[in-house]
Amino acid sequence: MKSKKQSKSTDFDYTQAMGTALREERKKQGINIESAAKALSITASYISQIETGKKNPTLSVVENYASFLGIDMFELSLRVRIIRSPDKRSLERLIADLSGKIDVLADLRKKKP
Repeated sequence: MKSKKQSKSTDFDYTQAMGTALREERKKQGINIESAAKALSITASYISQIETGKKNPTLSVVENYASFLGIDMFELSLRVRIIRSPDKRSLERLIADLSGKIDVLADLRKKKP
């Protein structure tokens, strides 16, 4: 069983990786924090805290931010997993796992009426 300290560390790692993924995408698109904050109706300070892993935002805030950046939650979660995968073997397992999931999703999409 995880202690509270271990659980907080794991949560922080995920939160920090998510913030990193969002910040990288925002910067790649050339969007400054103030513009993002205005579009999302939140403060620039809050965005900065999300991007540095100091705040753990609600799911709706994350969804809104990702949507604003033009990425869906599935893609964001993949980016987070990649950021959190510290070695090549972890990434190879992730790629194999994702390949199977992509095939399943493609089959489901084909079966839609």
